[in-house]
Amino acid sequence: MRKRRRKNSIWSRLAAVAAAGLALWLLLTNVVFVVRDVKVEGANGIPAEEVLRLSGIRLGRPIGRVKLEDVRLAVESDGRLAFVGLEKRYPNAVVLTVRPRSHDAVVLQGGKVLVLDSDGYVAQVADHMPDGQMPYISGLRASYYLLGRQLDTADGRLAAMSAVLNALKARGAMKYASEISVEDIDDLRIITRTGMTVLLGTAENMSDKIAWMAGALADLEARGETNGRLDVISGVKADYRPEVSPSPDPQLYGYGPANATPAPTLPDGATPTPVPAS
Repeated sequence: MRKRRRKNSIWSRLAAVAAAGLALWLLLTNVVFVVRDVKVEGANGIPAEEVLRLSGIRLGRPIGRVKLEDVRLAVESDGRLAFVGLEKRYPNAVVLTVRPRSHDAVVLQGGKVLVLDSDGYVAQVADHMPDGQMPYISGLRASYYLLGRQLDTADGRLAAMSAVLNALKARGAMKYASEISVEDIDDLRIITRTGMTVLLGTAENMSDKIAWMAGALADLEARGETNGRLDVISGVKADYRPEVSPSPDPQLYGYGPANATPAPTLPDGATPTPVPAS
């Protein structure tokens, strides 16, 4: 009998401890560890209150229930912002970091004009071409699109587009591109705003190719050469052929040695010196 009473007493104590622990956990979860402050960073002009509304984070909500993936999808849902990170600072603060989506290119899809960033995320959907000098992407095929989401393509064209756009941005050469063709990912091309066709080949060594392209185009435009073909497929030189030959033996311009092996690194604003192509 005494053993049974002792056992019951122990179980009663354990139950009391468990109940107290549960009560403490509920208190911490629903009263102490709740969102009382949200700091928004990187919105760049978009009011923090609007970003907070988009995010779905509610003041007074248990901080443990704020899920990174839910916030990411919510923040990116209207196309203007890209989610960067979410930091929970216990007991009750959250730091939400975002950045504006860049507008880098346009593509036609289902009768709509999609404005894309350089990674293929849909930043805007319009009925007509928006203002600004963004290159048009030809040959890019998507099965569907959603505002704020990356285009759904599985054929390598989106990755090729991203390689070209990111290289153009990094080299300060976006001003040259009017159209980027990704129809054939082994024969990528840029049509410049003056009508020059730039042959890029594959997406490999794209930064070097765009560096040679930018330097050659600056020199050619200064000479009044605005049409023809510029071949930068090798990534170590740029060869130009006029569209219309002025004579039976047209002059060709070659930029860089034909057998060069190191990847070129051209200083900002620098242009290569033309030499006769071999």
